[in-house]
Amino acid sequence: MNDSRTSGPPPTYFLMLTFEISSDQEELFNDIYDTEHAPYILAVEGVHSCVRFTDRSTSAEGWLVYSTLYRFDRPDLPDSPQWKAASDRGRWKDMIRPHVKSRQRRQGRIVAEYAK
Repeated sequence: MNDSRTSGPPPTYFLMLTFEISSDQEELFNDIYDTEHAPYILAVEGVHSCVRFTDRSTSAEGWLVYSTLYRFDRPDLPDSPQWKAASDRGRWKDMIRPHVKSRQRRQGRIVAEYAK
């Protein structure tokens, strides 16, 4: 279990966020997430990685479903002022947040990681 960004122990905690968005917002959502939102969160000390993915099918209501998995060092980090400030930076707060149809949050401790 090695993290490519540090030579110390691997990150211990995760945050998984799932969003539902309309197809007409998809291009803007991905642009802002990839060029602003994820890099700002990754710049917070203690955040190690971010993996984004999308479901193969839409939600029951027809919305596109995207999820993000962050890995980090401290259990309180996603609720810290540093994370909140990074999350509110750029266009995300005003241009994407109002259009998210559903947001689910799961947070916990990483108990094992396997890689080939």
